[in-house]
Amino acid sequence: MSDSGESNVTKHETIDERLLNRVIFFTDAVFAIVMTLMILDLRPPAFASVAGNDAALQSMAGHFFALVMSFVVIGVFWIAHLATTRRLRHFDWPTAVANLAFMFPVCLIPFATAWWGRDLNAPFPWGMYCGVMLASSLANLALVLTVSRDGGRLMGGCTPRERLYRAARAASPGVAFGLGIVLLLFHRLHWAQFSFVLIPLQIALYARFLKPAAASSPA
Repeated sequence: MSDSGESNVTKHETIDERLLNRVIFFTDAVFAIVMTLMILDLRPPAFASVAGNDAALQSMAGHFFALVMSFVVIGVFWIAHLATTRRLRHFDWPTAVANLAFMFPVCLIPFATAWWGRDLNAPFPWGMYCGVMLASSLANLALVLTVSRDGGRLMGGCTPRERLYRAARAASPGVAFGLGIVLLLFHRLHWAQFSFVLIPLQIALYARFLKPAAASSPA
């Protein structure tokens, strides 16, 4: 009887691990595809001569700048997801649903990047770009809160301070791009376009004042 019970536990743990791995592998694949789609939108311009065409190169500058910014921000989201899931020990359906909800706005980033890259000084594309980034950040925050609920039982334990620290980091892109939307409403487009610099500043501040002492040591 005891052998059968142990066999059932092992079987359930194997299924649990398999489902968790599927969620993580699926997410990594989505991030890879999103980054690839952004690169595919960057097409080389036609040159009128062997020496090149300055006007054509300048027309690419906006697309390239938007691509670099989006690549960095997507990288922040991917690293945040990695930090969120690296301690996961158990699978549950609310986490799978929250992860899927996080993927939706992330999939919109290539579209928003391509539109904004056509004209960096156009207010509406920038506002839409900020909106997509804000939605991605809020969805990431929802994922963090879902994973760390009930004392972090899915993670093997999570203190309230650590949960606050993880939530604050997840919300940092949303705070930055949310400020970008506010500045845009006040017709401060050029200031709004530098709101992304608040992301590393926030992360540094949270690491200084919110990061738990136990989280500073390597796992």
